[in-house]
Amino acid sequence: MKQTCTRGMIYFIGLVVLALGIVLNTKTLLGVSPIISIPYNICQIWHLNLGEITFLFYCVCVLMEALLQGRQFKVYKLLQIPMSLVTSLFINFFDQYLNFLPQTLPEKIGILIIAILVTGIGAATMVNMQLVPNPADALAATIGDKTGKGMGLGKNIFDLSCFCTSGLIGFFFTDHLIGIGVGTIIVVIFTGRVIAAYNYLLKVPMQKASGLISQPV
Repeated sequence: MKQTCTRGMIYFIGLVVLALGIVLNTKTLLGVSPIISIPYNICQIWHLNLGEITFLFYCVCVLMEALLQGRQFKVYKLLQIPMSLVTSLFINFFDQYLNFLPQTLPEKIGILIIAILVTGIGAATMVNMQLVPNPADALAATIGDKTGKGMGLGKNIFDLSCFCTSGLIGFFFTDHLIGIGVGTIIVVIFTGRVIAAYNYLLKVPMQKASGLISQPV
């Protein structure tokens, strides 16, 4: 029971940290990550709530996952929806209280570095607890399964699809790109490296503490 609570607590901390990373990424003004680029475009164009639009985007990801998996889609995977709702609430919280915008390039780069570190740590922490996955990651894994090339390629296809879709939305409604820049490329390259380093140092101890790996007698 204690280990189950520990597992849930670590997962929840990862969720909060991931929400913080998502919001910090939107504050850099250098380009957001592909995953958040579509909600960010919609919010910037129509002045909507970032948390609410992110929640709707995640729901679409769950729907696409269900369509791709067909009968293989299990009912418990719908838990991604309430998880997304909780994530959106924290996105709104951080977006409301972190209402700053960097003015200089060093400030923008500094926030981008922090955003990449925080996002990578949050995402890895959630995945390591093996509970409800982030809908975007779950869809990327499903795409990888369907292509037979694994989640790596699925992630690349998903990111490229988000990038192209957000670009089309921006050009169609404003005649220019919104939220796509050099920071987008940097996020794609280095978030994975942060996750790899974090897992190298802490994945096993974290999973031992939560009971996912048995402690030696």
